[in-house]
Amino acid sequence: MPRKHLNVSVSHDEFEDLNNALEDHRDGFKRMAEEAENGFGLDPAYWAGRAHEVEGLRKSMHEHSTEEFEGDEVCSTEAEECKDSAPARDQDSMPGSQA
Repeated sequence: MPRKHLNVSVSHDEFEDLNNALEDHRDGFKRMAEEAENGFGLDPAYWAGRAHEVEGLRKSMHEHSTEEFEGDEVCSTEAEECKDSAPARDQDSMPGSQA
């Protein structure tokens, strides 16, 4: 199956909403797995696998997210290392500079 690549910018609240939605979705699959153990619906392993997939997606979202700050500063949420995402400017190309 083809994979999708997402590159979106969301607010902190939107990020938390997305995280909460994925947690709820995962927990729904876990409940379905529990019900399946009582003979309802599909095989419990199917629902447990789906819950595991959603948890992997949620973890991936956290691993690949970065914080955006004013002034083009970007920080990884996993590693507190920040860098300026704007390209370094060449002194000679600055207005009023002499080469």
